[in-house]
Parts: sequence; C-alpha cells; structure tokens
Amino acid sequence: MKRILLFLSIIVLLSSFAFSQTYHHDYIDGQIFLKLKKFVPVKSAELYRIDEHSFSQKEKITNYPPLEKVLSKYQIIDFERPSYYTGKQELMKVYQLTFSDFSKVDKIIEELQQIEGVEYAEKVPLYYVDFVPNDPQHTGTNKWYHTLVGSENAWNISLGSNTVKIAVVDNAVAANHTDFTIFAQRDVADSDNDPTPPTQFTTDQGWSHGTHVAGLATADINNGIGIASLGGNAELIAVKTRQSGSTNPGLTHTFQGVQWAAQNGAHIINMSFGGSGQSSTWQTLINSFPNIVFVAAAGNDGVSTLMYPAAYNNVIGVGSVDANDTRSSFSNFNGSTPYVDIASPGGFSNGGLLSTVYTTGGNSYGKMSGTSMASPFAAGLMGLMLSLNPSLTPAQVLNCLITTGVNINQNIGPRIDALAALQCVQSTITGDPIPMFSGTPTSIFEGQTVTFTDASADGGNPITNWTWSFPGGTPASFVGQTPPAITYPTAGVYDVTLSVTNSQSTQALTKTGYITVTLQPTGNWIVQNSGFSTAARGIDHISIVDGQTVWAKAFDGSSATPANVQEFIKTTNGGTTWTPGTINIGNANLGIAMIHAFDANTAWVAAYPTAGGQTGGIWKTTNGGSTWTRQNTATYNNAASFTNVVHFWDANVGFAQGDPINGEFELYTTTNGGTTWTPVPAANIPNPLNANEFGYVRQIEVIGDNVWFTTSVGRIYHSTNRGLNWQVYQTPISDFGGAINANSSAVLSFASATTGLIVDNNGLVFKSINSGATWTQLTTTGTVFTTGLCFIEGTNIAFSTGANPAGSSFSQDGGTTWNIIDNAQHLFVEFKTPSIGWSGWFNTSSTQDGMWKWNNTATSMVANFQGSPSNICAGTTVNFTDLTTGGTPTSWLWSFPGGTPTSSTQQNPTVTYPTAGTYAVTLTVDDGNGPVTFTDNAHITVVSQPAMPSVITGSTSVCPTVMQTYSVVNDPTMLYTWTLPTGWTGSSTSNSINATNNNTSGTISVTADNICGSSSPRTINVTILQNPVAAFTFVDNAGTVTFTDGSTGATSWSWDFGDGSPVSSQQNPVHTYTATGNYIVILTVTNACGTNMNTQIVNVIISGIDELNAKGIKIYPTLTTHQLFVEGLTTSSINNKEIRIVDVLGKQHYVSTITSSKEMIDVSFLSSGVYFILLDEGRINQKIIKQ
Repeated sequence: MKRILLFLSIIVLLSSFAFSQTYHHDYIDGQIFLKLKKFVPVKSAELYRIDEHSFSQKEKITNYPPLEKVLSKYQIIDFERPSYYTGKQELMKVYQLTFSDFSKVDKIIEELQQIEGVEYAEKVPLYYVDFVPNDPQHTGTNKWYHTLVGSENAWNISLGSNTVKIAVVDNAVAANHTDFTIFAQRDVADSDNDPTPPTQFTTDQGWSHGTHVAGLATADINNGIGIASLGGNAELIAVKTRQSGSTNPGLTHTFQGVQWAAQNGAHIINMSFGGSGQSSTWQTLINSFPNIVFVAAAGNDGVSTLMYPAAYNNVIGVGSVDANDTRSSFSNFNGSTPYVDIASPGGFSNGGLLSTVYTTGGNSYGKMSGTSMASPFAAGLMGLMLSLNPSLTPAQVLNCLITTGVNINQNIGPRIDALAALQCVQSTITGDPIPMFSGTPTSIFEGQTVTFTDASADGGNPITNWTWSFPGGTPASFVGQTPPAITYPTAGVYDVTLSVTNSQSTQALTKTGYITVTLQPTGNWIVQNSGFSTAARGIDHISIVDGQTVWAKAFDGSSATPANVQEFIKTTNGGTTWTPGTINIGNANLGIAMIHAFDANTAWVAAYPTAGGQTGGIWKTTNGGSTWTRQNTATYNNAASFTNVVHFWDANVGFAQGDPINGEFELYTTTNGGTTWTPVPAANIPNPLNANEFGYVRQIEVIGDNVWFTTSVGRIYHSTNRGLNWQVYQTPISDFGGAINANSSAVLSFASATTGLIVDNNGLVFKSINSGATWTQLTTTGTVFTTGLCFIEGTNIAFSTGANPAGSSFSQDGGTTWNIIDNAQHLFVEFKTPSIGWSGWFNTSSTQDGMWKWNNTATSMVANFQGSPSNICAGTTVNFTDLTTGGTPTSWLWSFPGGTPTSSTQQNPTVTYPTAGTYAVTLTVDDGNGPVTFTDNAHITVVSQPAMPSVITGSTSVCPTVMQTYSVVNDPTMLYTWTLPTGWTGSSTSNSINATNNNTSGTISVTADNICGSSSPRTINVTILQNPVAAFTFVDNAGTVTFTDGSTGATSWSWDFGDGSPVSSQQNPVHTYTATGNYIVILTVTNACGTNMNTQIVNVIISGIDELNAKGIKIYPTLTTHQLFVEGLTTSSINNKEIRIVDVLGKQHYVSTITSSKEMIDVSFLSSGVYFILLDEGRINQKIIKQ
C-alpha cells in the first residue's frame, strides 16, 4: 500500500545481511576496502568514537562527492574509516564500504578505481584457521618439538621476560586457562572482553585452535603445571575474531583483531590463519606497525600457492617440519614466489604438539598438528629474542632466525635453532641500555588512564635511572621504572618518551603520536530480546507508558515482500522480559498502523485496509492484549477510508486520524475512552491541497494538548486543543513518506509546543520555533541518521536512528551538533525522558535481539546488587543488598520475576522464591540525574529437593579388574555421589563414573545432590565373571587319540591337532592321525572375559620300534652326549632320504640327506632335553635324550 512508510522495503535487506556468507569463499560478502591517495581529515566537530576498543570513524558519503556520484545507485549500508583512531597516516586513508547486493562487488570496485582520487578498491579478505587435530590422549614424547630446536639450551640464556607481549589473534582463546598469564584480552567479533571459545575441546576441537596456539607461544614456564612454551615468561594478548554464534567457519574480524592487538601493546602478533585472498589494505595495516614482528602460518594444503597473511611483506611465514627435519606432508612450501621464511616443528611426530585446550576447568591439554602450531612455536622463540634485546627490528629478528637456522633443504627455509638464535641476539648487545616500553591501552576516551610498562634491556650493565615524559598527561613526567597510571584529560594525539641510564650511557626512545584520546559518549544502548518466535520481526512503533511498561508493534522484515503480521510485544519490567502477543481483530488481512498504550492492560491500535472491500478502524484492549474490540463509532468504513494514527491523553480523551474521504481528512475525537467517537467538523480542518495529499501511518507527534500529523505533499497539520481545531503548514519537505515523490521522506519530532525538528532522507535537519509554521535548515556537524527521530520533550536532546545506513546518534544542542552512539541497526526510536527510551530493530530468534534500551551514563552511578544466598532451595528467602557506586541513590525500584514480592522500592528488600527455576533481578536507581538500571538475567537459581536418579545403565556382569562405565540421565543442576563396593576404584561427581572392580561382586549406588540435600539412592548389582583357563588330557590308541577337556570357565573351544587338519569346536573331540609322530596340539578356550590357550605335544605311535626292527634300522645310543648312530639305512625302503631331529615342540634342529648305510650325527650342539629322530617323513621315529 502506497501510504505505508517506504523505509520498510529498505531495512528488510539488512535483516538478513548478517546471516550469510555465500558469494565468495575467500572474501567477506558485501564489503569493500578503498584507499584515497590523499588524507582527508575529519572535521573536529564530527570526530566521534564509539568506544575505546573501536578505531572506526563513521563518515557521510555526501562529504565525498566523487564517491557519492558512483555509490548513489547502490544500496550502501555503511561507510566508515575502520582505522582512523589508530593515528597511522596511511591507515587513516582507508575506508570500508558495506553494501547489500553482494553480486555487484566487482562492478562497484571497477567504478571506484576509475575515480581520480582513489588509490585502490578491493574486496575484504576472509581468512580461516587451518590445523590438523589429534587425540589429546595420544601417547608419545610430549616435548619432541622442544628437543628438536634445543629449547632447554636456549633457556639457559633466557627464560623470557614478562615485558614481552605476544598477541594470538585467532578464532578464540581460553581466558580461564591456568597456564596463561594474560596481559590484555578482547573479543573484537562480539565486541566484549571475553575471548573464550563458546564450546569445549571435548565437543568441538576446532574452537580450541586459538587456545592451543596460545599455549605454544606463551604457556607459563616453571609454574609447576602443564607445559612450557618456548616463549617462557612472555605474556599473552588474547584476541578472538570469530563470532560465537556464527556457523561460518571464517574469521570475519581478523583485520580488526590484528589492529586491536597492535594498538594494545603487542610486540609480536601470531596469525595462525590464512586464505588465498590478498589485500592492499592488509599490507597497509602491517606496514603501519613497523616495530611489531608479524608471524603467520604458511598453510596446510601441501602446495606452493601463496597463502595470506603469511605472504604479505614484513610477515614471517612459517612452514612445518616433523621430528626428523623433513617437511610435514601438509605444509605449504615455496614456489616461484618464495614466502615461507623459516621452518618450525608442527608435524604429526609423536602424535603432534602438546598444548593448551579449552575446557571449563581451565587446565586441559591436547595434541594438534599443522603450520598453525609451527607458527606460534616460532613466535615464542622470537619472544625470547626480544627479551634479550627489545630494540631488535622485525628484519633483525628474521635475519638471526635465518642465519642461525638448520639448513634442511625442504624448500621451507631453515629450521629454527633456539640456542643459536639467542646467541645471534647476544652479539647485538653493546653494553648501552636499550630503552623500550609499552602503554595499555594506547587509544582512550578523555579522562581515562594509560598504564605504561618498562621493557628496557640493560645491555649487560644494570640500569640505574628511568626518566619518563608524558606531554598531555597527568602527571606529565616521572622518574623511576614503574610510573603511575597516566590520565589524559583532553582529546588529542600525544608522544611518550623514556630515557634509561646505565654505567655506560643514557639512551632515549620517543614514540610519536603514541596515545590517542577521544571524546566519550554519554550513554549506550543495551540489547533486549523481543521474544518473537519468528525471526526478522522488526519494531516500527513504540508506546512508552513509563519506565517499566512499554508496548511495541511488529512487522515482517524477512524479505522485500513482507508478510502482513498483526503482532505486538509488551514489557512491565523495563524490558527485562518482553512478551509477544497477537492483535486479533477479526481480519488477518488488515494492516496495523500503530499502537498506543495507556497502562499495562489498556491500549488501542489503528488498523488500515490492505485491499479493497476491507474496513479498518480503531480497536481497544483492556486485558493486556488478550482480546481486542472494534470501536465502531470511529467508522472508517468509506471505500477511501484509511486509518493512520490514534492517540490518548488519558484513559478517556483521544484522537484518531485517517486519510481524506469526500475531500476532507477523516478525524475523530473521544472523551470516554473510545466508546463514542465524534467526527471533527469539516469546517475545523483545512482542506487537502490536492487529490494526492494523504497522511502516513505512525507519523504523529503529541506535546501537551498539541498534536501534529504529516502528509504526502510535505505539509503538517497542527492542533492546539487535542484535535478539535486545525491549522496546516508547508515544510521544506516535498513528501514525508515517499509515496508521491520516491526521492523524498522525512521524520518529525517536537520537544515543546513550539520547537520541533525534521530530518529528511538525506540527513538534512530543519528546525521550527513556531509550532511548525516555518522551518530553518540547520548547519549540522556529526552524523544524523534518517529512520527514526525523537526530540525529547522539555529538553534540547534529540536522538536519530538509522536502518540504512545503520546507527544512532544524539544531539544536546537542539539538533546542531550530533554525536555517534553506535553503528548497529536501529528502526523506530522513542523516549519518555532523557533516561527512559527504547529503539526497535530485528530479532534473530525468540531469545536474541529485537529491542534496544537506552542506558544513560550522564550520572556517574553504577547500579549493582547482590542477593544472598543466590543459589537456594525452593521456599528460601533471599536478602538483597544495593551495591550501587559512584553516587547516592534517592530512589530504588526492584523487579523480582518469580519472587514474592515481585517488586520493591526498598533499598535492601527481602524476597522469597517458591518455585524452582533461574530468575532475573533488575535494580533501577536514581540520584536525580536520571535513572540507571542493572539487570542480572540469571542472578537467582532455585532448586527443588532432588528426585532419585534414573535407572543406572551399565553391565551387570563384568570381567575381573575391568573398568566399566555406569551412568544415569544427567540433570545439569545436580551433583552426584557414587558409592562403589569395597575395594573397587573410581570417583565422580557427575552423572557417570568409570569403576574398576577388584574381582569381587557387589552393589553400586548413586544419589543426586543439591543444596536441598540428597535423593534416595539408585542401585545396581554387579556380578564378577571369571577368566577362562584352558586344560586337557588325551589317550592315544594306535593313532586314534581321545581328547578330554579339563578347562574352567570356557564357553567355546577350538582344537588345533597339529597335523594340518581342520580345527574342531567340540568340547571333547576324538581325532585319528595317519602317521606316527609328535604333534603340537593347541586348545583355545573363550568366554566373555577373554581367551586362554593350552599347548601340549602329543606323541602318536602307529608302528614305533617294531617299524624300525622291521626295516632293519638301528638308532643308538638313545642316551647320548655327543654322537648318535643310525644303521641299516641303505637296505631299507625309506621313501624320503632325510634324517631330521626335532624337539618336543616340533621345532627342527637338524636335517641331513642319507648317503650311506650308517650315519653318524654330531649332537653336541643340542641343548640338554628330549628329541625325536624322524625318518621316512616322520613315519619312523625314535626318542633320544641329549645330556
């Protein structure tokens, strides 16, 4: 419908923008870097920084006419300078575009590169972690990689220094690991200070990639736990660059992560990630920090293709070797353009490299392999080198590594040699002191402090004096090694100088432009969850009753052709929880224009037809939105009727406005809550300008008895008596909603009966001081957004919000000077007071996003509280204590969902929780400068008496001394107490236990435990089985042998009779042999606990001595020490002319061919024992005994 605000069709594009990465694997969809040839300074009035962790400056494309000319035809979402507050001149020339039509990236770049002032335009690379995981329980020589490079010998020179900071920029780093000493940490992807992975190593090894990398570079040495890194005492800077909720494995914030590390004290930055995407902006970033050593993994594809960032200039690329100094099979290597500078251990030898991994306990280790592991191990060595000489340049570090490395001829550079590298560094020390220092952070807001750390080396002669200079700081100078925190009260860019003295000389180091100080915002937006079960529900109207009760109307933002939805949300606790509801007005095809609320139960909606034959109007609820009733006296039943707005001053007096019918706007007033609506006489309303003039949904302003609404020809209607009589004024706007003029739209807001603002779709600001009769364009500074506008009643404070471009800003001088708050997406905005306000946006699920709440920081108070105890049994009382700091509150408002009472205005209330669950607590305090709110969404945990655990699963019949797992269904709120039979081993407080028996049957029991006590025990009886023992006897009857099983515990039998015949599975078989001989018979018996074998020699005699006599053969003596004789051989009819001697196991010790009738055999070589002389293929045999 043409009368609906056209910004909806634009902002829906953003609702899905952040959730896909589909157009190009190696580049971030919808983003472009461009660099101008000349530096363009930002006007001082427009300088505004979001927070101290961001280095970005928002820009207006309109400030760059050549760019605007090219980009005006594209859907540009954001335009910023991502590195402006680094203070690095070349980086400050870089701009970043975000746009919605991914497919046009090449076209946009092509057009940008044709602009004279553009140095280049390029896609933004997307890099990925690259590693090969291995089982953390794999055994092997866990320090093989230290042994290979000689770490222990290097540590005899230096164990490293905590003044050296090694940054690990990766997917995530476990901040809780006990083997880390962390100097600084940041999650640049999720904009918080916790870089910890969202998933443990046991669930997803990939999320522990960065933690494993960090351990190889900086795990603490000589701390009695875990492992030792090659970097020894170097400290860790942990930076997370992958969003926790993202399903895209790409690291979308590596540029920001490297930039943050470089600005926060890093001497070495390890980058164990990569891809084929090359970027000039990345090269500029690296070049802007010439004193930082950048190290990167060469890649794991086993190719010579260039991998970035390893292939950038001034980055040390690291390949991987195995324990034998051969290139690991996966490691990339040098081709026609060499980029792999050095080799480092990273291969599969001994199961990989043992290092830190993430678990909630913070003390776990595992093995991984890859160039991702080789790179940080080498970075640790570089940290050792800087501990000896912190003034080494990256080029000098690389030179020492290459010239002292082991030549392995693997096309990946020399393999690092730790001892030789440190000896190379020792040769650079002259005896002069080497000044070095770092400051954290180096980019701050006015009034914040910087902590400076001395990292100087003494050059072999102890330093006796440190002199610091801090121009612009307080104090401005200091003598001593450790200065106090330096406060910078005024925005600007400042140098820092450190001079150090030893017995040989005094040396000074000045870091120019080292500290950047910017203005601080006066508030921020807090995310709240709108609660809609369907994703991409946007909020386009908000009605604030007070600081606790708010209603808002939803729309579908999932596509450019949105569905019609009739939904709202409501909160009665200041937005801690929002409850969705359906506006059931009997016709699902009607559009909902807006909602106006009087209290938590009473509200009205204006609904309009979306097609012919429909009837809109005004509906009211008095039961919190459960049911809605049409107020029929506001008829809106003409074919041209179209309801736009509704407003109530109190429970009775209200006004409604619709488009013209019969040449007049259709206006109604009521004095009884809408039971009776009275049409405003036509004589009281100026006529529409022409047939194209109509109103817009939601575009209404009310101050006291004054009410305004906008039209499609740029006019505003104004009433001073609650809608009874009207005047109309022309504004500078040609169309407030874009239905008649697609190039025009605007938002309107008044702060008093006379003073108002208009912001048009180009960000131009107009002001009226005579109720809108005339308007003057303001000359503004700063960024003005164009989706929402609220000029707060009774103040000079105005807020603007934006969906495209996205962001929010505020003015404190009535609309002239605007200050950026954030660059997040905002839709409608509404404030009750300077401290009570909300802005709508889009949800991603029922538990994520959808609303912003303003957090006013004008007051220095910080609200906080503590409930004691906070983990309780149902029915227990909790005592709450107000812990607000920074001021003296004069009022308190508590919210206790699930508690009794549910709210309180006491300073320190007492609350009882009757039902199990996890409950939020909210405290709002006010000291007269505006309320401050703090919410802990899971402050109170209430549990019930534990129930008996589920049936224990696990075997009831087990083998002796075997470990068996027993478990019950897990309740994460419980601990478990396991009791094992006496003598069994195993312990656990989880829902499962690994129990090892001591060959004694018994009963296992388990109880579920919490603070309420223990449950009744669940039990299982376990019987111990026995291992089988094989045994048998036999009787030979002229070759027919009867075997009798004598085994114990057997359930199956397998007989090998030793003559090549098939095995038998009978328990007591009878077997017939065809020839005299000694046969090795093996009985194998089996049961559930295992297998056992018994082997015996069975001497089978079919002809025996009689056969010898019959053939005239004599064998003597049968008891001998040296010689043995065999006679009568030539007269016999022996088929085979061989004589063989075997032992009782059938092993052959002698064989010879018969050459005479009498053979003499020397048996002195035989060991003492029983042997058999075999003739005629064993058919003739004689036992002898060798003494």
